[in-house]
Amino acid sequence: MKIKHLLLPALPAIMLAAACKKTETIEVPALATNRILSYKITNVPEEPVYGAVNDGEGTITVILPYYYYLTTIQPEITVSEGASVSPASGVLIDSITKKLTEGANIEYVVTGKDGSKATYKLLFTTQQPEITLDELSPDPANPTVLYHSKPATFEFNFFDITGKNFIPQQELLGIFSTISYLNEEGAVVYTAVNGDNYTTRIGATVPAAEQVPEGLYRIRVTSYTRSATMKNPVKIQSR
Repeated sequence: MKIKHLLLPALPAIMLAAACKKTETIEVPALATNRILSYKITNVPEEPVYGAVNDGEGTITVILPYYYYLTTIQPEITVSEGASVSPASGVLIDSITKKLTEGANIEYVVTGKDGSKATYKLLFTTQQPEITLDELSPDPANPTVLYHSKPATFEFNFFDITGKNFIPQQELLGIFSTISYLNEEGAVVYTAVNGDNYTTRIGATVPAAEQVPEGLYRIRVTSYTRSATMKNPVKIQSR
């Protein structure tokens, strides 16, 4: 009780001291004038697909449903007031499947009205399941032999590649699987576009000697936006 009575006379002084304290105004930093505010893909059959813009990382992440089977995208881009972007909003980006499988770098440069620039990298992927391949050579020590085709004499040798989650060819959309032959150093020697493919099988023709010289090769299959490479090589030679 005594403590309470002692504090009462001091309250006005405490309140006055608090009222006389200097207050600092913290100004909110001005937003950059070279930002991408929104990014959406409009050439889809349903609602536009929006990308997630990360200013800090300088990225735009777009996840596209694979069943749209797009080979070209048309983005609509909104930027800061007075800014410009290159490539511009609405400019088509073609050969999407090639860019995805080869890891091509797609970037947008935004120039603010004050002349400052910012670069955004497009991170583009699809929801396509990973593809798997059955080995043509179950035993790496005894590679399966494939004999060269001879187009000049109309002698063609065929073989099947089996696996899972291949995208069947979409002729009207220009979507086909490709088969690449990698030499022992891992370099691609030859790539063939293939139209005879289904969800679990791809029919292929053995290349000619002029296309793929005799030797050991691993086979890589690219189906829309996914690629897989066999672990064991096959031996390609002439009869």
